Amino acid sequence: MKVTDISILFVIIILPFIQILRIQADNLQNTAYKNMVIDRYLDAAVEDATEAMVERGTYSKAGISRDKALAAFCNTLYANFNVMGNEADQNYLMLYIPVIVLVDYDGYWVCSMEEYINSEGQKEEKMVWKPKKTYGYENNGYVYLFTLDSQVKVLDTSANRFYEGTQQELKTDVPDEIIQQDELFDAVRKRTVMEAIKRDVNDAINAHNTFAKRYGITYQFSPPSISDGDWYRNIEDIGFLAFFQGIPTGLQGMRYNSFALGAARIVRKEHYYIQQDANGLFYYHRETCSNLAHKDEVFDSREGCAQNGAFPCHTCAP
Repeated sequence: MKVTDISILFVIIILPFIQILRIQADNLQNTAYKNMVIDRYLDAAVEDATEAMVERGTYSKAGISRDKALAAFCNTLYANFNVMGNEADQNYLMLYIPVIVLVDYDGYWVCSMEEYINSEGQKEEKMVWKPKKTYGYENNGYVYLFTLDSQVKVLDTSANRFYEGTQQELKTDVPDEIIQQDELFDAVRKRTVMEAIKRDVNDAINAHNTFAKRYGITYQFSPPSISDGDWYRNIEDIGFLAFFQGIPTGLQGMRYNSFALGAARIVRKEHYYIQQDANGLFYYHRETCSNLAHKDEVFDSREGCAQNGAFPCHTCAP
């Protein structure tokens, strides 16, 4: 056999493999592009939800609206996926959202699929908000209710006494090691917040498989592999956390699987509290002020306190 014949035979044999590799490479490139597009869609939806969730009331008081956050998230997602006005496609798209979490200052809400009986007595499946959960922890007879910063509530079960304040403020009243050791307090607080949210996210994602199968989705929803460090970095402030899994993005069963979080960036702001003094006048205080006895209404600006008729405290000089 001539060399030219061998060369032609080699080309004939190898050409299909080259074509297959080219198709696979194109598919991978197309999948990567689709993933990038969905990333942008999800990020935009979460950003809009985060902006909508914070309600600025009178005198700069901030509140959290779960319903407005969810509506903004869904509307942005529907618009980007071009399913506005198509309820059937919207419902199907939401099947790829196994769980949403709204992280609040002193607890969190989980939104996931639930089967319930509607007002007409019929079974209905829908994404609904579950009751708010706290960041609770028990140690040596003390029950802790943590927040996203150093503010904490502590119940001494043996003495049936309740304490509230920052970790530093409670050192004289609570002898437990968690309060007394700064690094331990911060580590336990972060882990408590992370483990509580992580546990409910995993439970919701696992339970979502039952609902997805009813609509013909064969993808196996499973908790994502997120390191503790990533959890800590993603849950530092009030925010909106959404998981998006299972939507097809390419050949060979490739599916999208990711999450996005938007932070409201209000926890780290200075908080001020108004309190009436013995002289009848109202003064606003920093949260660490020794004169502050009640923390019923929080304000996130001095201007808001002043507009509410309060003067700055002479002790903490806010």
